Amino acid sequence: MKQISQYKFAKVYDYSDPNAIVKLGEKRFLTDDLYIIRSSHKSRNYNYRSDGSAGLEYKFTPCWKLMSVEYNQYREENGEFQMCIMSWTGQRLFQFRRDAYRNYGPKLSSRYIPTNAVFDWIYYTLNPMNLHHANGNLKRGFRNHLITRLNGFGADSPITIYMLETLQSDITLGKEIEYLVSPATDSLIHKVQAYLLNNGDIKECPLTSTILPKSHMQYQRLSGRTVFVQYGLSMADYGYHSEDGGWLKENEIMIDGTCYDSDTVEITRCESCNAKCVVEETRDYQCVDCLGQNYRINNYSHRVEESLGFDRRNKPKTEPYMGVELEFQVDKPKQGRLYTGDKLQDHALMKDDGSIRNGFEIVTRPSGYFQHINKLGSFLDDLPEYIHPHTSCGMHVHISRTAFTWLGAGKFTEFFNRLDNKKFIKAIAGRGSNNYSEQSTDMDIKSPYKSRENRGYIPRYNFVNLNNAKTLELRIFATPANRLEFEIRMQFVKAMVEYCKPAQHTVSLKEQTHYQSFVKWVSTMTKDFKQLNNFIKESALCV
Repeated sequence: MKQISQYKFAKVYDYSDPNAIVKLGEKRFLTDDLYIIRSSHKSRNYNYRSDGSAGLEYKFTPCWKLMSVEYNQYREENGEFQMCIMSWTGQRLFQFRRDAYRNYGPKLSSRYIPTNAVFDWIYYTLNPMNLHHANGNLKRGFRNHLITRLNGFGADSPITIYMLETLQSDITLGKEIEYLVSPATDSLIHKVQAYLLNNGDIKECPLTSTILPKSHMQYQRLSGRTVFVQYGLSMADYGYHSEDGGWLKENEIMIDGTCYDSDTVEITRCESCNAKCVVEETRDYQCVDCLGQNYRINNYSHRVEESLGFDRRNKPKTEPYMGVELEFQVDKPKQGRLYTGDKLQDHALMKDDGSIRNGFEIVTRPSGYFQHINKLGSFLDDLPEYIHPHTSCGMHVHISRTAFTWLGAGKFTEFFNRLDNKKFIKAIAGRGSNNYSEQSTDMDIKSPYKSRENRGYIPRYNFVNLNNAKTLELRIFATPANRLEFEIRMQFVKAMVEYCKPAQHTVSLKEQTHYQSFVKWVSTMTKDFKQLNNFIKESALCV
């Protein structure tokens, strides 16, 4: 079962033995088409003379040749002389025509076809292996040999495929297999991976359900998804036709890289740009790309306030302007844009964000607290399942610097960077430190003063970003999953802004920046911060 290289093959079959593999003038068939003969390899040899001239001589070296009946019939029909697929002797390889091997070699050949894998196949074709004991169980050592093959040149050998097929068959038949302790509910690929200790790059072909090494598979774009399929398959045999650089079923249609089933969705054309689109992804017979800025994913550098202005409606003069950023994963991009554009019309725009793999960032215009609660709360109330927070998604809140004195900004900064407040902050924020939002013991009550002269000296990815000229940015929150989570976090921001105003406390500054002092203060204001106080009590975050 061990993999056989060209070197090991030569150790077993020595050309000096006239009976090795095949006798001169005879054929040794490996398959109905492929056979081995003894022959000679013709090579040129230049004999250089003393006068500088060279005489051409031909040298004939005894060798074995791998031949194909079908290949040479094809060449004969095209008026060409016979050729071998491969010729060799001892440890030397004279010819190896890979294209011919791909077309006429054994089935389930890999894309790469290293010569060692060919010798492995020839050896075990000449010496068929028996993989089972008399009782029907796989032989000891089968698993280790298969793992070795899958991680070496043997992965490209048809013999390895034969061993994998045997394993799959035994598992499917419910045979008792040593080392395999996988739940019956697991799929076949999971059981094979469990048996191999997930050691070996194997994939399951979605067309044939065959489990193969990755080297025996190739990328294909089927129905809008890039998948691994068995090498050498014709997609047409499985009901696919070529379109837009991929393969589609008869009832499928591609629109902007997304595959749709025309039997289940209604397709139309946009009245503005005439592009194909799904009816449910349109408004007033227009596609989402033609509906205007509210439905567009804007560049990351786009300034929302320049497009939408400041929201001055119903905002008390004493209340600071705030801006909210919400990151979301979006599984259906166009429907996600439509929902967001409809819900947040004139309050927020969507922006591209490199930290989000599949989704967008919602950025509001500067508004008051209650406008954010009403607009974003309504957005979160009916959030469709294809728009959802992810562990990588966060919520940032910008607060106008006019809401703070320098001392107030200092208290605000120190509060969020005190390590003994860490547990309290994490509970309300819904997440801890990460690469984009970190606590720092270097940040304290003096930091805003220092940043005034040199705003770039403080890292941007702190819990409190002091690098913006007109705002303090609080970066601690995970994206809320619902209205209640959003209200709790926005109440926390609003409460912290008020808490950090001067002349609010009789205790020392050091005590003021500790969470226990904040909890005492906010507990006296249950009417203004009801949801926040309830959360603090229910989470046992009280003093």
